[in-house]
Amino acid sequence: MFRGIGTLSARCALFSILLAFLGALSAPVLAQNQAPGTADATAAPTSDAAMATAMYSSAQTADESGSANAAIEQYRAALKKYPLAPEAATAQYRLAELLEAQGDLSHAFNAYQALLTRYPDTPNFERAVAAEVSIANSYLQGRPQKILGLSIGNSAKRAQEMYTNILSNAPFSKYAPVAQFNLGLAYEKQSQPFEAIKAYQRVLDTYPNSDVCDDALYQIAYVYLRIGFAQKSQDLSSLLQARNTFEDFLIEYPNSEKAPQARENLAKLGGEEAGDVMRIAKFYEFTHDVKSSIIYYNDVIRRQPQTKEAELAKARIEEIRSQYGDDVLHIGPENAENGEKAALRRRLQAQVETSSLSDYSGPPKRDIVPDELPAKSPQMRTNVDDVKPLPAVEPGLPTE
Repeated sequence: MFRGIGTLSARCALFSILLAFLGALSAPVLAQNQAPGTADATAAPTSDAAMATAMYSSAQTADESGSANAAIEQYRAALKKYPLAPEAATAQYRLAELLEAQGDLSHAFNAYQALLTRYPDTPNFERAVAAEVSIANSYLQGRPQKILGLSIGNSAKRAQEMYTNILSNAPFSKYAPVAQFNLGLAYEKQSQPFEAIKAYQRVLDTYPNSDVCDDALYQIAYVYLRIGFAQKSQDLSSLLQARNTFEDFLIEYPNSEKAPQARENLAKLGGEEAGDVMRIAKFYEFTHDVKSSIIYYNDVIRRQPQTKEAELAKARIEEIRSQYGDDVLHIGPENAENGEKAALRRRLQAQVETSSLSDYSGPPKRDIVPDELPAKSPQMRTNVDDVKPLPAVEPGLPTE
């Protein structure tokens, strides 16, 4: 091997030349087989950052020049390709603003939601929540949903979804109590009174120091009032809840601007409750069971002393006394011969009170005619269908 080459140094030189020649031949092959993007480990990140900056800068330039549509498209493209770039959060907020300015409120809301979920540390967090509440309010007030220019769907339902999303992503925002209260209004508009009551109660439970707590408490009472007056037979349980809640409202917020209306509603409730008892008293007077009638006339006076029913009850008691004497006013224990009448009286009272429940499905109170003996209680069911939304000025309540 290496015959003819005389010295060791000559041989080493020849070997080095061969190695260099082989390296030169293999270099193109290695370069060809190398994976794309691995030639320089530091070049790609620098290139991506530069391209991201270029895309966001281009979108901002279009925005500043007044080309809103071009800016929207470029912001969307940049956010899709480089969602983690330093400019992304600012671009997302600006995209939502542009969509809102164009009147595309549904997509604007979605863009604000993307900002809150993807970039919760954004300095525009509270401004985005405020914008979302404003958009949801517009749907609550009846803004129609549109697809391809056509109005579709239930705007109150869309508002409900928006408020729910706001509360999910920003439950402790300074605008959250308003969103929670307006969620109750959205349920009212969809004739879901019990869901509305839950939403208002959550304002009181979650945000007890909020400025909307007085409105929430009043609204709970008012929804119960509407439920009670909306039924064919007055709903005694809901009316009782309404009365108790209005009383709580006046204790908690005596100086509220809604306090006069709360007092007026309490007066209406008092008249209805007294009217129920008056009907029982008149029935017993009609059947000549004067002692029973006096019991119920006195109950009217005790329950609602300031109502016109109380004045009528006092007048009837005086007429009965003048006709039957003072002894009729002394109500003694029940004796053997009037036990059946007492059972009849208890049944009549139960019928009237049962017919006042929200799930009563029997005849109206005016059609109830007692049998000679107590009968089986009527079947119950639950059906609350039509509770209209609270308008700016409260309408008169429905009557029987």
